[in-house]
Amino acid sequence: MNFVLLDAKNQEISDDLLPSDLQVIFTDDHQILGSNGDISNFYNIPSSGTLVQGWIRVVSMQKGIDFSQSFQLVVDPSSIGQQFMGVSILLEDTGSQATTIAEMDEIRNMFSSIDPSLKVTWALDNRFVFGESQRPQLQHLLSYVDTYGDEIGIVAGYPNNNYSLSQWADEMNSWIYMYRYNAFNHLHMGGTNGDPSVWNSIPEAYRPKSLSTYAVNPEQAMWLKQNFEIDSFMGWAATQYNVDQLSAEGSPLMPYWSNINNPMVPAQNAGDNSGLIFMNAITIDPIGSRYTTGSSRWTIHPADPYVDEMSAYPQIRTTSNYISNPYRNQNTINYLSLVVSANWIMRTPNLKTNLSTYIDQFPREAVTNVVGVRQLSEFFKQRSGGMNDNIQFTLMFRGTGYTTTLGGNVSPASLRYLWMETKSERIILSKEDQETEWNIIDFTDYSLTPVPVLPYTQNGAADDISYITGRNYKLAPNAPLTQSEVDRVKQRLRSILFNESVSY
Repeated sequence: MNFVLLDAKNQEISDDLLPSDLQVIFTDDHQILGSNGDISNFYNIPSSGTLVQGWIRVVSMQKGIDFSQSFQLVVDPSSIGQQFMGVSILLEDTGSQATTIAEMDEIRNMFSSIDPSLKVTWALDNRFVFGESQRPQLQHLLSYVDTYGDEIGIVAGYPNNNYSLSQWADEMNSWIYMYRYNAFNHLHMGGTNGDPSVWNSIPEAYRPKSLSTYAVNPEQAMWLKQNFEIDSFMGWAATQYNVDQLSAEGSPLMPYWSNINNPMVPAQNAGDNSGLIFMNAITIDPIGSRYTTGSSRWTIHPADPYVDEMSAYPQIRTTSNYISNPYRNQNTINYLSLVVSANWIMRTPNLKTNLSTYIDQFPREAVTNVVGVRQLSEFFKQRSGGMNDNIQFTLMFRGTGYTTTLGGNVSPASLRYLWMETKSERIILSKEDQETEWNIIDFTDYSLTPVPVLPYTQNGAADDISYITGRNYKLAPNAPLTQSEVDRVKQRLRSILFNESVSY
């Protein structure tokens, strides 16, 4: 805020004539400004068009001066940057149970209202590519690739839990062999299952470009990179703790290059960079609308079966947290993502209705580019420069305040969160509306060495494969912080110009 002080003749008063104890103090009704007139907490800035009422107070005890002047500010629209939405549509099952061409067209057309130029990933399971009855769908799928630039992907629901590495290789080799058999039968050559010639014979545009999965371990992911040239992974377990009886990988909210020993951890340097990009399906309330022992469902999916509200309110609220995020211009990439089971959603009336309502009400203030999983990772590669050194993600949000049919709600609307991530740490702060200070509820140190090589065993659901260090917002939100960790929190808050009081 710029200002000048004028005398009774409307002439500017020079500094040498001002009393030495003069104070000029700014306040406003949205608590945006600091007392010096600088924007102190810009996340409080309301939506464009809002009138902000402010006051400037001039005080000098020496001269008996104490007067105020009001002013008004109007919030102008801002450029909120490029927004991405990665969409992976799962095509599953076989025969009369398989996703139909009509269902494929319908679900793709639904998303086109968000982005008429959309591109999506079609992730196919083994059953879908195995059956000759799906040949019409596969030909239709190839036309999507030709016409729109859509991508082919693989879906594997529980690989970490179900497959040893040799079984995983058999599963993936069978996938590509039968995909070629039914999508490119003229290229089929019997007895070549497991031979590199199967992959090499498929035209590059139609090869699978990504894996959509609940969970994957480093060995399985590296096998896909070495054999199928896949380096883009989207998971929807979104956990740092075992989920039901599934040993699941989680990740930060941001896309990141994963550590070669542990995909839950961002690579810290070129030597531990796996060359694999991990992304979570983050149409979520990150703190979790439901969290109970042994179950960690963070997702508020537009077709979540446990959300019985047909207005899509909790999903829209969650999406708005991302798109209206005041820190978005500091992020390496702003993205939402969805992993959508076409069969389940299109054939369950309430789920289909909720997805349709969500898309109809999707916030349009940001121009959102709907893209496939590999396309999203390619954009991240450009922004990150092939390493995690300069990547960051910061999100300010409130809980949805929504209670699901399961009755769990650990993210009330009265609670605000500040979630910060870099390659070296995740920091989460929270504050109830009536509290005067923010609380540090998470400090996860990704730079801790050595990074644990996690135990991956077939059906090893009982193994805790979490990467948990320091203070964890789900398991130990009050664990003590070291002075070094406190210093790192302070440094991070300074870097994003956060000026509110924090309890250390």
